[in-house]
Amino acid sequence: MSFNLCLLPREDKYQIQLDYEASFWAYQIKRNKKTREQVYNTIHSRPVAEQTVLKQKFEQYLALMLS
Repeated sequence: MSFNLCLLPREDKYQIQLDYEASFWAYQIKRNKKTREQVYNTIHSRPVAEQTVLKQKFEQYLALMLS
């Protein structure tokens, strides 16, 4: 099964981008390239509407990668 992401609505693309960023930050922590504090500073520099989603997704991916 394949999906063409270009055909998705703008909001869905935006949610996928947030998900991608959160997973990348978790990967960086796993590889010791960033600290949790650095990631949270980055999250807090984002718009308030994104912060909750990014924190939840980041913690979800981090738990998955560190288990």
